[in-house]
Amino acid sequence: MENRGLILLIEDDDLFRESLTRILEREGFSVEYARKGREAIEIAKDKDISLIISDIRLADNMDGIEAVKKIKEFNPSKKIPVIVMTAYSNDDAPVRALKAGVDDYIYKPIALDYFMLRIKKIMDVANLQRQEKEYIKEIRRMKDELAQYNIILENKVRDKTNELTLLFEIGKELTSSLRLDEVLHIIVERTSEVLKIERCSLLLLDEDENELFIAAAKGLSHDVIAGTHINMGEKISGWILENKSPVLVDDIEKDERFKSRSKEMYYTHSFISVPLIFKGKGIGVINVNNKRSREVFSKDDLHLVEGIADQASIAVENARLYSNLKGVYLQVVAALTSIVDIKDHYTRGHCERVTNYAVEIARKMNLPSKRIEVIRLASQLHDLGKIGVRESILTKPGKLTEEEWEEVKLHPARGVEILKPLTFLNDVMELVEHHHEHYDGKGYPEGQKGDNIELGARILAVADSFDAMTTKRSYANALSLDEAIEELKKCSGTQFDPQVVEAFIKLLKENPRIFSK
Repeated sequence: MENRGLILLIEDDDLFRESLTRILEREGFSVEYARKGREAIEIAKDKDISLIISDIRLADNMDGIEAVKKIKEFNPSKKIPVIVMTAYSNDDAPVRALKAGVDDYIYKPIALDYFMLRIKKIMDVANLQRQEKEYIKEIRRMKDELAQYNIILENKVRDKTNELTLLFEIGKELTSSLRLDEVLHIIVERTSEVLKIERCSLLLLDEDENELFIAAAKGLSHDVIAGTHINMGEKISGWILENKSPVLVDDIEKDERFKSRSKEMYYTHSFISVPLIFKGKGIGVINVNNKRSREVFSKDDLHLVEGIADQASIAVENARLYSNLKGVYLQVVAALTSIVDIKDHYTRGHCERVTNYAVEIARKMNLPSKRIEVIRLASQLHDLGKIGVRESILTKPGKLTEEEWEEVKLHPARGVEILKPLTFLNDVMELVEHHHEHYDGKGYPEGQKGDNIELGARILAVADSFDAMTTKRSYANALSLDEAIEELKKCSGTQFDPQVVEAFIKLLKENPRIFSK
């Protein structure tokens, strides 16, 4: 029979105690007994008591109610159920028993069936309370675990959200430029910033040489950048690209794959290396190492670099494609420009000379390199619209008719129309369109005035006019250098921007070799 629990029986009547013990044991209970209150207290200290049955009057000077009270004081959290028995009904025992936390009060002689029913009821209630306590404890434990899990989950969601936000921001930056050098700079700088690292290198594959070279880097010397050339499959970066597999290494000295390959000066003990893959083809490798915190890299770090590498691969290929297309377009436009030279042999070499003058003026005026590049391209393309002007007009030796002059004046707008599909030349188009505007507002096509004319167009106007003055044309002989300078001075403030004229004249005096025919 299954043990139903341990009952502590406190009774000094040996015959009654032995009889009751046999009955309880027959019902499946274990029984510990005591004749005295202090004896019962000691037993309760060491035993896991399920129920106490106690007579009020015991063999010592401590009665059963007092003994029960002491036992409960020793075990305040256990709440052991208690049945008190007595043969006396004319004292204050019931009140004392109630105050002591007794669960039932039974008078002797005992009706056995009733007595067992009371025991069962009390034990059932006690078991339910015990189970409730265990359930509450388990619920609290589960609640604590759930709270901890929620914290972990919230942290993961926050970290993932931060990661996706970072990747989105990086992606947005990468798509903001189609210049390869800018794209590479953004990749290296943003990767270094996000991972808080001191070193980051991006290597691209030179397909002709079948070797990797450092295209952009942070934290590496110029000598390392210039001197690093890695064949496919060699060293660490070559292995990464050949296997198209990202790696996270805690300690390179203990990693069997790489400890014999670690000859690249930009690797420390812990690093991440991820291949750049575009349409299944390896195009490069991004390496990160040297956390500023000196911690090893984590899997989360690896996932972040993989995300950056995915976006970087697309951005690099887009920039390369754009560069190639840009080169093709410019070659086509240059070919069209050469047609103008063929149509008008008097202006042969004009665009080349104007480009040289305009770029030198821009440098003299300390313009930034990007702006100088726009001026260079505009100078090369400024007369593109003349392809639509009749050759008879371009080479006419005498004065043009009003109708012919109006046709010539259309060439800036026609040049812009030709260039319009090339959206990367938007800044260039503005200079092409307005290089015949005059500083006093009497030029064409819009009659813009002063600083409202873009500075690059003002520079181009001076360079274009100077070359026209110093070159033999069908309608005029060439001026000497001194004569041309005097003409520039004469038209300064009316046709030309005085500051541009001043800068060009200083340039011609400081470096006369700029002017050569």
